[in-house]
Amino acid sequence: MKNATKHAETLKSLSKRLIKDHKPPERPTLEPLQALVRGAMSYDVPDSKVDEVMTHIEKEFVDLNELRVATDLEIQELLGSRYPQIEKRVAMITLALNAIFEKEHTLNLNRLKEISRRDARQFLRDLPELHPFVEAYTMLFAFDGPAVPLDQSMLSLLMEEGAVEEESTLENAQKFVEQQLKGEECYAFYHALRATALADGKPKKKSK
Repeated sequence: MKNATKHAETLKSLSKRLIKDHKPPERPTLEPLQALVRGAMSYDVPDSKVDEVMTHIEKEFVDLNELRVATDLEIQELLGSRYPQIEKRVAMITLALNAIFEKEHTLNLNRLKEISRRDARQFLRDLPELHPFVEAYTMLFAFDGPAVPLDQSMLSLLMEEGAVEEESTLENAQKFVEQQLKGEECYAFYHALRATALADGKPKKKSK
């Protein structure tokens, strides 16, 4: 990244300021597949809305295997067409669940707890069409990994603050942020950045 040193200093100052304003609650630990599904429903959407849709998923589907074998259209109809980017999110979830089932011959990711975090993250990154936010979210909440999930609203805020280059992609920005923060700082920064980016309940738009 160009001007990496300057951006790193800005990022660290921003982190201290945001965390001071938004002290994080205790980090919940999620089951890996639950984290993956919740992550897929979370990017650029406030937590209150995510909580509602996750409750709906738990009510409508006996387990995630039932969700896996349902058609995308069935899932969209059950969860509601008004949910932001519902078609993309549902396709992402079913593709990921089916890919996991094919690779692991079972629908769980317990094996990833027995390998290195680096290898576990690569496994997630190799899942088809998985949003960068989702793989990082799964690492952070299911595997206690040093990850910072970023969505477009959070990236826009980082750009406005001068913490990353304006042409940064989500993948590049996520990697840069994770390189600058200590592992134990990742959750607090994620929480504070997300809370700020979605302060009014709506995602920030990318600056033009």
